[in-house]
Amino acid sequence: MTKLSGPMLPPRSGTARQLVVLLHGYGADGSDLIDLGRHWRTLLPDALFVAPNAPRRCGGSPFGYEWFPLEVDRIAGRIEGARQAAPVLAEFLADLWAQSGLGRRTRCSSASRRAP
Repeated sequence: MTKLSGPMLPPRSGTARQLVVLLHGYGADGSDLIDLGRHWRTLLPDALFVAPNAPRRCGGSPFGYEWFPLEVDRIAGRIEGARQAAPVLAEFLADLWAQSGLGRRTRCSSASRRAP
């Protein structure tokens, strides 16, 4: 199974008591979202921010990533794509929780431009 990686931003306070996982949209990467953590650090000084890159290079953007391709049937393809991406993301979260001990203190957020 593919292992996810991407930028991390340590907590402003120096001690992680919360974990915020930022998930990018189609054709982007974790670097596009980690700056949100820089803005949110004032409100969440104990949060470790993590923005993993999706597991696949994006077919529609040579510099970005995709959780699943969008060039297939709009609804059925996205349902199947989400099914395939879910275990990869679940493994990433399990690894983060094992390393940080912050499983019960995790929030996920996503951002995406409007999909075609």
